[in-house]
Amino acid sequence: MPRSPAPEILLDLSQDKVTVIDETGRFQYLNAATRDLLGYDPEELVGTNAFELIHPDDADRVLAAFETLLVDGEPPDAPMEYRYRTADDDWVWVRTRVFPPSETGLDGYALSSRDVTLEVESRRRLETIASTSPDVLWMFTADWSELLFVNEAAKPVYGISREKLRERPQAFLEVVHPDDRPAVEDAMQRLSAGESTNLDYRIGTGDEGMRWVRVPARPVVEDDTVVAITGFARDVTDEYRRKRQLTVMDNLLRHTIRNDMNIVDGTAEQIATRVDDALRAADAPIDDAAGLATDLVDHAETIRRVADDLLTSAEKQRGVIDLLRRKEPPKPLRVASLVETAVDSALADADAAAAEVSVCCPDDLRAFTHPELDYAIAELVENAVEHAEAAPEVAVEVTAPAARVEITVRDNAPPIPAEERNPITDRWEMDDLTHTGGMGLWLVYWIADRSGGDLTFDSGDDGNAVTISVPDADCESTPPGGTWGDPGGVAVGPAEADGGAPVTGSDPVPNEAPDDAAATYGVPRDPYSESIDE
Repeated sequence: MPRSPAPEILLDLSQDKVTVIDETGRFQYLNAATRDLLGYDPEELVGTNAFELIHPDDADRVLAAFETLLVDGEPPDAPMEYRYRTADDDWVWVRTRVFPPSETGLDGYALSSRDVTLEVESRRRLETIASTSPDVLWMFTADWSELLFVNEAAKPVYGISREKLRERPQAFLEVVHPDDRPAVEDAMQRLSAGESTNLDYRIGTGDEGMRWVRVPARPVVEDDTVVAITGFARDVTDEYRRKRQLTVMDNLLRHTIRNDMNIVDGTAEQIATRVDDALRAADAPIDDAAGLATDLVDHAETIRRVADDLLTSAEKQRGVIDLLRRKEPPKPLRVASLVETAVDSALADADAAAAEVSVCCPDDLRAFTHPELDYAIAELVENAVEHAEAAPEVAVEVTAPAARVEITVRDNAPPIPAEERNPITDRWEMDDLTHTGGMGLWLVYWIADRSGGDLTFDSGDDGNAVTISVPDADCESTPPGGTWGDPGGVAVGPAEADGGAPVTGSDPVPNEAPDDAAATYGVPRDPYSESIDE
């Protein structure tokens, strides 16, 4: 019968370093792999303290785990990774499993250590790359019960820390827009079943400020079994905002301008017909010369008025395009100065001289916003004055609730029509059946949106209250740079940190594509104009 090899021979054939240490941490035994891994002869380490060769940055952590083992008698749930000194004063990463005497029957603690330096360095390089990526890189187990990896981008994109996701792997579902959550859950089930997905969905709600993310995901399959799910999430809010901007411009051209041109065309035809009728009756006395003159004057006035509106719209559209091309992040600005500039600008028109405008604004309040905020305020004041049926009464009130700055413009004008408000408050829906006829309110909304804020309406029989909400610059949660709103931001004119000079236009953008192009450069387009269908 062949003789079995001695256990020491088998241990020396192992490529893993196998050692035994006593309760004080001193080596009792080391196999031959010690020489290949660390450069030491096993005999020269016997009797030395194993923990003295651990890297100083790792020593406390490893020693604490060993002391816990001595007390509880249970090894760590997972192998430990740490750096170990070699004979030539270099460091290698090792992954060590610990086996207590109760499992081995030895008079000491058995350690099996493997060189994982290349693996750790590769992982560190990948983590470095992941840490600089603005996309959320992630990996879950196949049943989504455990988070295997996620980079730091999870916090700015989803608003959830990595620690929270590790504790509750499906916590990201809580920030998914309720209308999109079923589609996300369906995609998760398909991924677990081995199907790749590519889904766009919304994060947040209208009150909190929604964002769009695009999430391509793939199952990791081994031996025909899904063992993990991996993918990334990219913030594509700006893409949806651009789409919505283009839809606004398209609606303006196809609805508002085309409707106005139809009026011009029809009026010109009426003039031609009226003159033609008069010429045919030239041989007979023209009994209604006064009526003819009146008609021609009225028709000409209609053409002049509509043409003037078209020119104003064209100027505003050009201003909007200019705004979209410029980039400037939000910054802290003194609100009182912005409000003062806005009211002065709005009341510069002679028609607004009789308006009664009151202002209530704390002098030291600062908002984290784009410099165009004063233009947005001026637009709301101008609209309030223009649409008041009685003597205009306008109140500008500034408050600072819960880390926000809210600028509310109240008026005594008729209620803003729902067809003008709804496309704005419904941040994501915009199509041929849902559109507005002007750009004034859109521009106000875009300014708030690009500042990380929002625009809300409260309209009733006694007037309107339109509120611009933006972050408070002096709140701890306010970012130090332009990290909220549109990544690029917009700027239309110079603005100083204490409030800024009058700005000629502005347009923060929601996420699909708003529907107007007006209100810019001193002649605000009527944002209350009636909706124009095709």
